Amino acid sequence: MIIKIPAVCGLVLVSFTSAMASPGDAGQGPVTTPYVTPRVDVDVTYQATGPDGQVYAQRMRWNAAHWQQRLDMQSTGLIMLTDYRAHRLSVVDMRARTYTVSGAPDAQFAPPGQRAAGQWIRGAEDQVANQPCTHWKSTDTDGRNADFCYTDKGVLLAATQDAVPLVRATSYAEIPQGPEIFREPDGFHEINAVKLAH
Repeated sequence: MIIKIPAVCGLVLVSFTSAMASPGDAGQGPVTTPYVTPRVDVDVTYQATGPDGQVYAQRMRWNAAHWQQRLDMQSTGLIMLTDYRAHRLSVVDMRARTYTVSGAPDAQFAPPGQRAAGQWIRGAEDQVANQPCTHWKSTDTDGRNADFCYTDKGVLLAATQDAVPLVRATSYAEIPQGPEIFREPDGFHEINAVKLAH
């Protein structure tokens, strides 16, 4: 199990987790695993294909210094704000003007600057959204064969699962991501997450 790309609300979510993290290169020979978490501030828009076959636009923004991610799922009006340092995940409903808070799914988070551990097979070089990336084959959290194209700075640009496209970047910008975009909007109120009965 290497990368977590779960399906939520019919959309594909990009999450920076790995089976485990290993120290940086440290002169340990050839690179055999990729960086799987961005080492730079970045703003990426993806074309994502959900389990229903529908294609959606998703925008991911990342603050490398504070390990914060914002994912805008444009077709649902939902925003996911993840703070890996604070172990906090907030799901914001822009339509209802509410948000729910839970613990971030970061038990296997690979910090920026540390390569993923596990079994990886390095593939061909490619270019996605006008950015160079390298294909890496591995197994995802569902135990299925997956192919990921990462930049050398740890930004995911494309992913497939069992040869089925999941996400592909359509725009890419390395620009500073300020703290204001990782907070719930003013005037929104917190509600309790719905708990499923067992």
